[in-house]
Amino acid sequence: MQNECLFDQGDPATHFFFVLSGTVKLCRIAPSGEEKVMDLVRPGHYFAEAAMFMGGRYPVYARVLEPTRLVELDNKHFLGLLRSNADLCVRLMSTMSQRIHGLVNEIDNLTLQSGAQRVIGYLLQQLPEGAAPPSVRLTVPKHVIASRLGIQPETLSRVLAKLRGKHLIDVHDDQIVFNDVDALRCLS
Repeated sequence: MQNECLFDQGDPATHFFFVLSGTVKLCRIAPSGEEKVMDLVRPGHYFAEAAMFMGGRYPVYARVLEPTRLVELDNKHFLGLLRSNADLCVRLMSTMSQRIHGLVNEIDNLTLQSGAQRVIGYLLQQLPEGAAPPSVRLTVPKHVIASRLGIQPETLSRVLAKLRGKHLIDVHDDQIVFNDVDALRCLS
């Protein structure tokens, strides 16, 4: 599935999902119609599981960005499993606690870091360990990345241009090659 809307903001929360492959964009829509990317969910992660405990409506909408494989879990059935399995409850609480910790870190990043620092941090997070040469492939459009980082697409382009001008990165379409990872880490 690609470019498919899984659910809209405000829809009844009947399922949650586990991403096997691909990327899912979670967004909110402002009254003005502007889209804010809240998260990009990648393989190995759940999403929408908290909605089963929060009054039964999805607080965001979810759209598949690339060919994606998901496991869809029924909330009512899963709640029954939770009632009978303490270990499953603890694992779910652990996953949700990690997500809360990540959101606290995101608030710190959005309020305490410059746009350039957020871009560099995002790029470094995408860097596969041991990649030679160190590089990342941007799997989502740049305007989505900008929204996720709380900046305008033009700001993202300016930051990438400055990093290229300082010879810290090279950009080839959706591929970004890191020329000096240590210098980038010092800037983030």
